Amino acid sequence: MGLLHDIRLMAHRRSLAQQLRHKAAPRGKGAVNLKNAASIGILFDATELPAREVVLEYAEQLRKLGKRVSLLGYFDDAADSENYAFKFFNRKQMDWALRPNTEDVRGFIAQEFDLLLNIDPVSKVHTEYIAALSKAKLRVGPSTSHTYCYDLMIDIPAGAGPRRFIEQMEFLLGKTNVQHEPARV
Repeated sequence: MGLLHDIRLMAHRRSLAQQLRHKAAPRGKGAVNLKNAASIGILFDATELPAREVVLEYAEQLRKLGKRVSLLGYFDDAADSENYAFKFFNRKQMDWALRPNTEDVRGFIAQEFDLLLNIDPVSKVHTEYIAALSKAKLRVGPSTSHTYCYDLMIDIPAGAGPRRFIEQMEFLLGKTNVQHEPARV
């Protein structure tokens, strides 16, 4: 990608490491799975319409189950986007060190979700940044070498798309914190 991009990434990683060291409040603790989560934050790449529609449809399904859902989308362009039914940011709204720098992003990071879902098969620098700083009790996202970003990582092929990611995520979250009933004698 080039020397300049590598320097920007190095500045990004250093800044994130400093912020994680000085993080004011620790994240909440407790057993969280998809069934008992009351508030869910969804971070996603909103650039492509089909992927955006899948995520919006999934968010609506969660709302019908009584969950409070907050969305934050990323558009991979520098143009000002139209009005959407969710909060968003784009490439133009990132600083030199590739950190998202908008009020919507800061508000999303500050929310105390039970569950944070990064619905994207490929981890990206800016979404890792948001996930790492999030106050969510459980953070779920794509597989990455930066283990400080997520508590649970989903490894699927990059071209699989958000629908496949959601299926895998629901399967794995369905297997966590399962309540077993005692066997009848």
